[in-house]
Amino acid sequence: MALRGNVYRILEDIVGPQNISEEPVILDTYAFQWLAETISGTKFCTRPEAVLLPGNVEEVQAIIKACNRYGIRYKAFSTGWGPWNTVEGEGVLQLDLRRMNRILEIDEKNMYAVVEPYVIGSQLQVEAMRKGLNCHLIGAGANTSILASATSMAGYGLTGIFTGYSNCNVLAVEWVLPDGEVLRLGSLGSGAGWFGGDGPGPSLRGVMRGMIGALGGLGVFTKCGVKLYPWYGPPTTPIEGIHPLDGMPIPESFRVHSLTFPSWEALADAVYRIGEAEIGYVMGRALPPGLIPALNVGSATEYAQMLQLVSTEGMMDEFKYAIQIFLGANSARELEYQERALEEILSESGGKIILMLEEQSVKNILFRHLIKSEGISRVFQLAGTFATSLGAGTSWDAAVASSKFGEQLKRKYIERGAIADDGGDLAWGGAYQHGRFGHLEEIIMYDFQDADSLKGADEYVEESAQATIEKSLGQPISIVRGMAEHFGPTSCDYHIWMRRIKKAFDPNITADPSFYIEPEQPPGK
Repeated sequence: MALRGNVYRILEDIVGPQNISEEPVILDTYAFQWLAETISGTKFCTRPEAVLLPGNVEEVQAIIKACNRYGIRYKAFSTGWGPWNTVEGEGVLQLDLRRMNRILEIDEKNMYAVVEPYVIGSQLQVEAMRKGLNCHLIGAGANTSILASATSMAGYGLTGIFTGYSNCNVLAVEWVLPDGEVLRLGSLGSGAGWFGGDGPGPSLRGVMRGMIGALGGLGVFTKCGVKLYPWYGPPTTPIEGIHPLDGMPIPESFRVHSLTFPSWEALADAVYRIGEAEIGYVMGRALPPGLIPALNVGSATEYAQMLQLVSTEGMMDEFKYAIQIFLGANSARELEYQERALEEILSESGGKIILMLEEQSVKNILFRHLIKSEGISRVFQLAGTFATSLGAGTSWDAAVASSKFGEQLKRKYIERGAIADDGGDLAWGGAYQHGRFGHLEEIIMYDFQDADSLKGADEYVEESAQATIEKSLGQPISIVRGMAEHFGPTSCDYHIWMRRIKKAFDPNITADPSFYIEPEQPPGK
């Protein structure tokens, strides 16, 4: 279904002829997505009707008002990583926010930044580090949008023990609602700047994003403030080596270790103690057992050889209950305290430092990849794609329980040859906000060009999702259509409230609801 000529011209007048297209070759580049095969069986999701590149809030507002007027749906995205950024059904416009790519402000004294949608993590981090600051980067990588993670999407990252989760990092926002009106939340709404995300009075943070976010289903965020945190390293970060074995010299203000424990229970206890002691700059299972062999190899072939070697020689046992931790401090005295606290925690929990990972070149690679959130590239390098399951944001004990189950379930699919044999345990994640909650999501690698492998990956994710309800493991991080309806009845009927919010904010269902909440169907439909 092509746009009516007058509608296309109206939209073209808003953004300019160079910033709108309905050419199939352009549209297909937006439909091509990671994990698309899990929805359509191919690497392509639904093709949008047209793509628009608005350049400011006024153009976004004008587009949305036109959509309401002419009965057209739209879906906005920032860096567009995954099928939840794509459109569903015919006649839906894709709003690509890449022209809105400025860091508008870095307030060094009050430790926050103001960004537009296409500011990516590495862009903000570089500028922040020059001022002795750092930002929260999610595990999806430093190539993803800071604004999208803060306002609209899940936001786990391994600095989370120090920098928190994305929904706690968002401050004031500029939000174009589904009807085209602009709402300014937090301190911005009072004309007081970007420093506060709430108050005075009732907060709309839960309506705006909740835990995972509305995924484009409640309008468009055009600016937001985000928290910044101390950075204890130099203003610039030199790089050594050749990708993917490139490292970064570890500043004197940091210490980097990989730790191992005798059991899941001992690991869980140590993580709680680390949180209570309020130590750590990075902490979590950045390298689960099946990925540790990938740290110091340059290709998928080398990884397979190394995985076989460490498995044959029994070295995987030492990696089984492992986490990585970076200690960081602004003084030698504070760093010494953190080291002593860690030593005591290891002594009490039976943990130890993994000596084979203490080689400086290995630690330099680990430091770069976790500070810069570049570990995701290693998984893509190994298999070309991957999927995750489980990963609820819940207590650390529950996260550990889900990881135990995930490994057990994975082995069934590995044995039938449906997914890659990675040793069975690729549970990635950590504890956030000094252990107040945690998550461990199981990574699976598969061959998206092989029908049996793709079928097995889909079945594994579906079976693991169902088990989270039956075994009370919390709502998984997997983002699929109908997720709210599936898990809502087990969680205070939140799907009912989401549908009411959608109806109140978007009565015309103009913002594509496909990955947020579908409207209630009239009787007989």
